[in-house]
Amino acid sequence: MDRFVSIRHFPAYRSVAVFLVALILLFSSNAQSQQLEATTGLIISDGWQLVEQTCTRCHSAQIITQNSGSREVWQSRIIWVQQTQGLEQLSPEILDPILDYLAQNYGQKAATRRLDLKEHLLPSNPYPTID
Repeated sequence: MDRFVSIRHFPAYRSVAVFLVALILLFSSNAQSQQLEATTGLIISDGWQLVEQTCTRCHSAQIITQNSGSREVWQSRIIWVQQTQGLEQLSPEILDPILDYLAQNYGQKAATRRLDLKEHLLPSNPYPTID
């Protein structure tokens, strides 16, 4: 007696199936929403061409894609490049869209560093402390 058993007979499996479908849809929508430019690897979004024209004259786009930060962090990096690497002053018409693009597409990531170990889990210090 071969009988087809539907997933609806197993509620736990149904929950897993719904979760997997949702996960697939989420990843497919993220992949579609973040198209990458073939040469630089920059996310194609408003302002990407301005970033490419301004920033990749002197360094690889990987410097951008491997970093993250808030608008303020990106602005401090640009100021550092201006002060130490010779980047010219950028007008607000150029700087603002660049900062918007960087903060939106390469924004601050959540901290990935683990929490410090509790003191009782640390090894003992073999060196004398100096007071």
